[in-house]
Amino acid sequence: MKSKIVNITLGLVLSLSVISYSYADSNKPVELAADTIEYDSVKGIMTAQGNVRIVQENAVMTGTNAEYNSKTKEAHIYGGVQVVQEDATLLAEEVNSYDNNHIVAIGNPILTKGNSRLDGPQIDYYSDRQYAVVNGWARLETEDSTLTANQIESFFSEDRAVAQGDVHIVSDARKLDAVADHAVYYGSKDQQGKTVLTGNARAVQEGNVLTGNTLTLYMDNKVIDVQGRSKLVITPQ
Repeated sequence: MKSKIVNITLGLVLSLSVISYSYADSNKPVELAADTIEYDSVKGIMTAQGNVRIVQENAVMTGTNAEYNSKTKEAHIYGGVQVVQEDATLLAEEVNSYDNNHIVAIGNPILTKGNSRLDGPQIDYYSDRQYAVVNGWARLETEDSTLTANQIESFFSEDRAVAQGDVHIVSDARKLDAVADHAVYYGSKDQQGKTVLTGNARAVQEGNVLTGNTLTLYMDNKVIDVQGRSKLVITPQ
């Protein structure tokens, strides 16, 4: 069954290219600058204070203080941290890096990419898998849509994102409000740029209500596919 709600589209871009900093490639030189730098060669600990700036290739991280352990490959930078790589920016009070691969951003972390903004209590990123996850509470804002959920996962190399638990999509520009237990966004061309809502899925636009087991929102042709038992309620204009 294919149903259509007038003018329904979902301009939600969940795919975000993330910052791949964290000494991800040990073969790339790392430049450290600060007001004060101390290095303990026995313990392998480097401490920097004041106007810290770390550069590796095209990634730049700044903050107030930083510490790096060359033996454990653990880094900690805090105090108004900003990481910039190309058109992606990560802001947080603290950023920790583990084993040159895993970044944890805490303290009001915000990750922006183009017109998209992802935030939550903590952002975890794994550079080897190009994978990021926000747990507990997550929000993704785009140019004309906002998605919130208990968890949002982004698979950057696949141009795919998954949202789980109390999924809620709002677009004031399109007068759209949709909820579900689970949502998957496919941004690749072969998937036609679609968002699949499952589990108590419900979409409302201008008084028209569509419910079903699975709702698939196609962003290009303004069509919603419905699978399983469904219901469409149309409000006369």
